[in-house]
Amino acid sequence: MPYRLAQVKIGRLAAPLDSPQLAAFVEALGPVNAGADAAPARMAARTEEGKTTAIVASEWVRSGSHGVIMHMSVSVSAS
Repeated sequence: MPYRLAQVKIGRLAAPLDSPQLAAFVEALGPVNAGADAAPARMAARTEEGKTTAIVASEWVRSGSHGVIMHMSVSVSAS
């Protein structure tokens, strides 16, 4: 029986994406997304330019916030 699985993860940034504090996280995005893209029948949400961190999930109105990022993916079984 075919199935679909959708996941949405939302997180509030502790620092700006271009900060030294998040450098390792941002550096890991490429390999992590490449692995997801290589998985059968899996799609990740991204902009036309291929950026997964440029999608605005919500306008975050909170003093001192560095923004909110989201990750969304859909997996579909073949049978």
